[in-house]
Amino acid sequence: MRILLALSVCLLSPRAWGDAVADPESLIHRLARTAPASVGFVEVRYSSLLRAPIVVSGELTYLGPARLDRDVTAPYREHTAIRDESVSIEREGEQPRTLALRRAPELRGLLTGFSGVLAGDSAAVKRSFAIAAKGADDAWTLELTPLDPGMQRRLDRIVVTGAAGEPRCLLVFGPHEAATVMLLGAAALNLRADVALAQLLEHCRAE
Repeated sequence: MRILLALSVCLLSPRAWGDAVADPESLIHRLARTAPASVGFVEVRYSSLLRAPIVVSGELTYLGPARLDRDVTAPYREHTAIRDESVSIEREGEQPRTLALRRAPELRGLLTGFSGVLAGDSAAVKRSFAIAAKGADDAWTLELTPLDPGMQRRLDRIVVTGAAGEPRCLLVFGPHEAATVMLLGAAALNLRADVALAQLLEHCRAE
C-alpha cells in the first residue's frame, strides 16, 4: 500500500515556529494541519529487487480526517484516495482497484496514528508508534517506530526531517534494505533520476 500517502499529509502547509523541537509531543502538536492542504512531491523508491530506483512525482492533498489523495502525474498518471475505511487506486489504462482497510490492519493502524498527527494528538500517535525527536529550529527530525508486530514486518521506521517551518523529506525504511524517500516542495527541485540513497539521506539530513 501507499504508506507515504498516509504519512506525508502531516507535512502539508507547514507552520513556523521558533523554539527547540527535542520534545516529540510538542513537535506533533505543531504539525497539526487544517484541511484542505496540498503540496507537490517527488518520491524515490529503493529496493534490492530493483535495478534502478523508481521515481514518481505529483501532488498530495489532505481533505480532512481519513480523507487523503495522492495524484501521480509523471511518469504515469495515478489517483489514490483514502476515504474512511477504504482505499481506491485508479491508474491510467488499468481497471480501478479498491481495498478495505480492515484487510490491512497494519495500514489501518498507520492511518490511525497519523490522524493523531494531523489533529496534533500525540497520545493517538503513541498508540501505534514509539516517537522521538531531535534538533532545533534550523534542523529537526521526527522518528516513529511501529509498535504492532504486523506493521513491523513491513516497516522498520519512519523519519521526517525539516528546518524551521519547512518540512523537507519523509523517509520510510522497510525490511531487506528497502527505502522510500519523499521530497516535498522546494526540496524536490532539480532531483536527478539516478540519485543514490546515500545522497538523498545527506540532502534530507537523515541518518
